[in-house]
Amino acid sequence: MLLHRVAVLGILGLAVGVVGADSNSDSTHPALPQCAAVCQKQVLAQHSAACASSQKSCLCSNDAVQTAITNCVTAGCTGREALVAKRASSRACNVPYHKGHPEVEAATLVPLILATLLFSNRMVAKSIGLGGGWGPDDYTIIVAEILAIVLFALNASMIHFGFGSNMWDIVPMDNITALYKRFYGFVLLYKAQISLAKISVCLFLLRIFQSRFFRVTTFIIIGLNAAIAVTWILTDSLRCMPPRLAWTGWAGEEPGKCIDFMTATFVNAFVNIGVDTVMVLMPIYEILKLNLSARKKAGVGVMFAMGLVLTLVAILRVVVFWFNRWGSNPTVELQPIVHWSVIEVQIAVLCACLPTTRAMLVHLFPGIIGGSAGTSYPQPTTPSGRGAFANSRPTGAPKSGIVKTVAHSVDYGTRPQHGDTDSFVRLVDMDPIK
Repeated sequence: MLLHRVAVLGILGLAVGVVGADSNSDSTHPALPQCAAVCQKQVLAQHSAACASSQKSCLCSNDAVQTAITNCVTAGCTGREALVAKRASSRACNVPYHKGHPEVEAATLVPLILATLLFSNRMVAKSIGLGGGWGPDDYTIIVAEILAIVLFALNASMIHFGFGSNMWDIVPMDNITALYKRFYGFVLLYKAQISLAKISVCLFLLRIFQSRFFRVTTFIIIGLNAAIAVTWILTDSLRCMPPRLAWTGWAGEEPGKCIDFMTATFVNAFVNIGVDTVMVLMPIYEILKLNLSARKKAGVGVMFAMGLVLTLVAILRVVVFWFNRWGSNPTVELQPIVHWSVIEVQIAVLCACLPTTRAMLVHLFPGIIGGSAGTSYPQPTTPSGRGAFANSRPTGAPKSGIVKTVAHSVDYGTRPQHGDTDSFVRLVDMDPIK
């Protein structure tokens, strides 16, 4: 079984024990299990010439001896006994403890705070009628933000149970099962969250751009994101048979089979990077076709191009995973990809909330953020999505003069009948034009 082989074969990279292990041991300096002691004695007898000068040095540094002991322990010890043997040898050979990421650190906390602030701003903006009012994109990003917070909490909980430490140094060993349960949930929620955040962005784009080609392409991307989420949630949830082996298989105490988790993760990552790239290029192409000044095109384009940050983080996540592939110490080697996954989900929410953030800034500071304090723009005020504004008495008009009132309305509920020019009506909240 894959997880058993990883936990036993790989973990025993050094000697499994030392001669004369203290029988009055504790969890810090455990006694060598009987099965490992027998293996050690047999291997030392076979390599008596090489280990004549110093048995401890031979056990700690001789590759041939270590390999022989590893093979023996794999055949004769349980997974738990193998971990105890590894911990005993590590302490005897002065192998340092591994210190991973802390439960809470700036690298994951700062993106969480920024994403939460921009998300809160989006909720406030929608509540006061900015950004075209409430829509499916808002409801989707609400779920994505909740999942992002849950993923942050799951990561902290895994670290609390020993995630990031050498697997053999995690005591009690039931903590290994506890952290693998959380890792199982983390993987499933990550797949759901990242797809929901991207679907939210696509739904937002559908409210802005109305060209037929763009809308068809966007609906295809939405379907693709949904299919990616469903496919990999099912793949990860059923990667072991029975499924509980995903968190108990490390001990090798029951039969079963697991697929190659690493390969499935790489495929998912590459597919997501491809989708990210298409999603960034689509709105930029549409913006270039609009009848706008170069400055406004650049401003709006840069905002949408911020999605490249998410793509960059996804690429970094793949690179980190490649250099920390499962091997001898999964609780250490899996932490970097989880760390970058936590950052990625926060940035996904942050990028999805950028347009509404700009709309709020224009609303609060119209004279500074590219807007006009003297220009009014309609917002949805009725169920049909129609809003109206009236121009009041012109500046300097006499009190007794005749004033003509002109009402303007914009229908937010129907599709424009023309192409790119009408498309910019829906960008009004982001960048009012004088």
